[in-house]
Amino acid sequence: MATIYGIVGDLKALERLVNEMTDPETGETRAFTDEELQMLTTWADEGEEALKNKIDGICKVYKNKKAEAGVAEAERDALKAEIDRLKRTANAKGNEADRIKNLIGFAFDRLGLKKLKTNLFNVYPQKIRKTAKPMEGFFDAAKIPEEFLRPRELSPSAIDDAVKRGRLYEKAGGLDLGKLFYRDEGGFERALAGVSYLGGETLVIR
Repeated sequence: MATIYGIVGDLKALERLVNEMTDPETGETRAFTDEELQMLTTWADEGEEALKNKIDGICKVYKNKKAEAGVAEAERDALKAEIDRLKRTANAKGNEADRIKNLIGFAFDRLGLKKLKTNLFNVYPQKIRKTAKPMEGFFDAAKIPEEFLRPRELSPSAIDDAVKRGRLYEKAGGLDLGKLFYRDEGGFERALAGVSYLGGETLVIR
């Protein structure tokens, strides 16, 4: 079975043969004999038909692949829409659960409860370890010493270690609540800009 490269090669060879019928010096072209004309016509017709058939086959493959790509894109878009819907649903349900949890926490505060065992659940508050987080809208990596960063991002583990070593420290409440401070190379006190350092308490329901 002829390949597209072979077919194109035949057609180009045919074109060269036709060109050779012209004298390059005089520009005159001799006439084809009836036998040559019949042979060349058959050759050209067969070559063109074979090329058309080969191109038809290739175009069919192309169209099939484009159709498959279209189906895959449609599935991708449908899946993305479903994932987005599930994300919105998960966020909404999570917010609803948090509101209910906060309601139970409010009851604990009002009643001064430390722990409650019901017929089904154990409910008690649990401390949350303090951790450093970038403050949205305020955090600027350029204002943070590199020792407290991993490339352009805050490094909570480095900050935790610095707090343990006393390199970073907290101050008593008030406006300094949730802030960390350090001494720069000149010995001046600086706040770790745009970083909050807060713990808290969460209600555990088991």
